[in-house]
Amino acid sequence: MSAVVGPEMDAQRRANALRAFHTLPREDRHDVLALARQGRRHPDERVAAVAWWYAAAVLQPRWFNRMPVWLPLLVGVACFALALLTPAWWLVVPGIAAVLGGGSHLRQRMTLSPLLRMMRAPGQDG
Repeated sequence: MSAVVGPEMDAQRRANALRAFHTLPREDRHDVLALARQGRRHPDERVAAVAWWYAAAVLQPRWFNRMPVWLPLLVGVACFALALLTPAWWLVVPGIAAVLGGGSHLRQRMTLSPLLRMMRAPGQDG
């Protein structure tokens, strides 16, 4: 899965975007994400704009959003393999952390990338 990142935003704008999305009713949050997975835009333009800004805030152009999604999973598997092959049993802990973090990151990208890819920024033409 290729990295889809949003525009660079300052900390205050990111915080406002996150807060606005989380103040939407639960049904609207679920609907906008479900519609984006289907390739459709939410009918309420305000909800669509808030969701786009949320996706842009979460998928900022940072190193962890540009990293391939398979990399943390590979690191986790390597830690498990080293823990089995050597007496370094403590490597299981970073392996678990890498696999869980990679899975969370994969879920985040799979959920928000269609939203960011499909919708244009509010105020942009065509």
